[in-house]
Amino acid sequence: MNHAVLLLNADGNPLSIFPLSTISWQNAVKALWGDKVHVIKNYDNQFLRSPTVTIPFPSIVMLNTYHRQPTRAKFTRRNVYIRDNYTCQYCGDNFAYNELTLDHVIPKSAGGRLTWVNTVSACGPCNVKKSNNSYPLPKKKPIIPTWHQINYSNKRHTLSIPDIAWQDYVQWPEDKLILQS
Repeated sequence: MNHAVLLLNADGNPLSIFPLSTISWQNAVKALWGDKVHVIKNYDNQFLRSPTVTIPFPSIVMLNTYHRQPTRAKFTRRNVYIRDNYTCQYCGDNFAYNELTLDHVIPKSAGGRLTWVNTVSACGPCNVKKSNNSYPLPKKKPIIPTWHQINYSNKRHTLSIPDIAWQDYVQWPEDKLILQS
């Protein structure tokens, strides 16, 4: 049995959206018995049985205490692409994840570092054309995004969920939501 359980913060929101905050049903049951979470919804007609206890499989659990969210976004390739909306910052076209590269606004050879304010998304041809130069400048000045900006602007990806009840909590666009069978 591979039942994923949606983990919500004490305010009713997922701890993260992409990847979606889930835990295994085993960890959910441990947290439930340890009084760290409470069950919001169980899977329909699915039970965990032992010789002495029968409990429904949890589908959605909520933390009993609020987990403070980070304020800073982690610097990763995926997060730079999300910040830049999967758009090449030189030609302005949209691309898929595997069609983009990271470009140093100020080249490494000129002392540029791999940081939020010196890194932008670029398509391969624009990155090659810019080469080791400081020009052209990106269309938008790179910024340091907050964790919330990254976490909630990532709804262009498809999201697969095992229970339709999760939709009320993840608030994902219907055309990007896949219900596992």
